[in-house]
Amino acid sequence: MELGIIYSGEFGKRFVCNLASPYLCPTFGACGINGCDYCKKYDYSSNITYVKELPEPLQLGLYVEEPKKYVEKFNCEVLLTINIHPDILVSLPEIGEFKALIVPACDQNWCLPGLRKQLSDKCSELGIEFASPKPFCSLLPSGIVISEFCEEFSMGRPEFSVVMDGNTIRKVEVTRSDPCGAAYYVARRMRGYVVESKSEFWKEIHQHQCAYPCMASMDRDVELGEAPFHLAGYIMVYQFSAAAGIEADEFIPEHFKNIVYINQR
Repeated sequence: MELGIIYSGEFGKRFVCNLASPYLCPTFGACGINGCDYCKKYDYSSNITYVKELPEPLQLGLYVEEPKKYVEKFNCEVLLTINIHPDILVSLPEIGEFKALIVPACDQNWCLPGLRKQLSDKCSELGIEFASPKPFCSLLPSGIVISEFCEEFSMGRPEFSVVMDGNTIRKVEVTRSDPCGAAYYVARRMRGYVVESKSEFWKEIHQHQCAYPCMASMDRDVELGEAPFHLAGYIMVYQFSAAAGIEADEFIPEHFKNIVYINQR
């Protein structure tokens, strides 16, 4: 599958690096250079056929009158954008050729609700699949092309395979990673953990998710009612707990259950 990425800022760089150069993961922090065991065995650099880094939106001003000055014609199957100016974002279907557009809203300013509706309508008219997950790790397979993206890159809502020996976690494998790669860090840290209480188990997972450099904003989101970073943590705890055969209903706030549980039951 051919993937195009248009981004600005450090989060975009981190996403590209996670896909194409996962061996650089220790430079982000978490395990650290001396503690890295290079657990990420993938390399999707050959799938990335188009990458464009743009100035951050605030640097371009309130309006961009000629988006084509910043993005040349391009072609790919899936286009993924991170933190680009809304005037450029909404013009992309006229500039490039692609079958699906994914615009994560890990920060609400990456794709405000009104812009999301505009993009959704425009993509629908053009026969382009569209998704704007908030945060990115809430992405679930949908449509033909986006489902293929999730399968090809083993990416979206994190999934694990956990082998228990009594109360001890003996083995953990990541079967689907979140886009930032935090699932691999959580998997590594949770191996050997002895489950003595559910609440401490949930806290341990959440602590490791917090320690990894998450892409989700810690600012309050108008739609979620709190930070996307918090929702990312609830998704991680629920997904890992489910893989270990330990329920986590009590850990998930009522206002997030409709998101965390979607397609899970």
